[in-house]
Amino acid sequence: MDFAQFLAPFDPAAFRAQYFGKQPLYVRGEARERRELLPWARFNEALALTPYWTEDTLKVYFRSRAALRENYCDTADLRAGQPAPVNPAKLAALTGLGASVVANQVHRVCAPIGAVAHMLAEELAARCFANVYCSFQGVQAFQTHFDLHDVFAVQMEGEKTWRIYEARADTPTAPVPPGDEGEQFLNATRGRVLAEVVMRPGDLLYLPRGQYHDALTGAQASLHVTFGVAPLTGLSLFRLLEKALAAESGFRAYLPDARDPAALEARFAQLGSRVQALMASPAFRIDVLNAQRELAGTPAAYHLPAQLPPTWYSLAKRARVQRRDSGFAVLYDGGEIPVGATSPTIEWMLSQRMFALEDALARQPGVDRAELRADLGRLLQAGILAETEMK
Repeated sequence: MDFAQFLAPFDPAAFRAQYFGKQPLYVRGEARERRELLPWARFNEALALTPYWTEDTLKVYFRSRAALRENYCDTADLRAGQPAPVNPAKLAALTGLGASVVANQVHRVCAPIGAVAHMLAEELAARCFANVYCSFQGVQAFQTHFDLHDVFAVQMEGEKTWRIYEARADTPTAPVPPGDEGEQFLNATRGRVLAEVVMRPGDLLYLPRGQYHDALTGAQASLHVTFGVAPLTGLSLFRLLEKALAAESGFRAYLPDARDPAALEARFAQLGSRVQALMASPAFRIDVLNAQRELAGTPAAYHLPAQLPPTWYSLAKRARVQRRDSGFAVLYDGGEIPVGATSPTIEWMLSQRMFALEDALARQPGVDRAELRADLGRLLQAGILAETEMK
């Protein structure tokens, strides 16, 4: 499923321009692909993978309150720090009483959901995960709340009424603490109902980060999956800056004593000017690009018993990757070869006496393979690397 099929019949370009990160969007379930992602049978199969489900990955709620782990998990003979495994019989008993089930990170154990999560991560340059919500007639598992990430909710089975409120938290990074006080705060600040949507199988609802909402199950049991989408924020730049500037002595040097304001201000000005120059550089844009690509990770795709025969290379000439504000280059005794976003992979290659191309690709999952093969060809032509055979 690609992004156009996921949003169908809504136009992806219009979504990006008018809705992504801006306002909610409701799309009726006209796309067959969405309706078939997670029927009851497939969800039951995922739940049957009992080693995966623990108090960390599966939560149970009854009348909007989280159930104690001993009510649905096996807590005897646990080692320190070990999460309690879910007890299927206890879980079945609680659902019989009307408790709601939240299966977190289901993309890890359900291939069709995992494929969509990976597609969304690549399409939106974001980390993406999927949680499943199972609830029963007339149940409201969660009170009014907002999420710390964008949400694509897809109704799989039954019906659910979503109320979307006019309030939207300002780029939140922390949830409102649970409990009566938090609930009262959210109810007091949610504003008027902006829209009320009855979600039926195949329907999709997009909510931007911070949008206040709640949901109520209809007359039948409801099953829906939410894909949480979390792109990098400006706060992530500090980690990238620290990594890039760690090689510069000016940032490794001690700061002046703050009791000497003039000296401290002068150093701040010096360092601030360098940070500004770095952030405006092509090399730092590559850092951001690679950080965004890494969010998607590696898709879970296996084709056994087919085997991919590895392609082996050896280091024939010493070389190193040099970072400059203008970009990255491979330096060797015959000159230099400009490289771009492949620089982390190439740096790893040049540190190995021998390597398999498939291993190199696995170490930077987001690398553009066509770009890497082009750079690899230039390294081979320069005699830095040589094709070889594993003996």
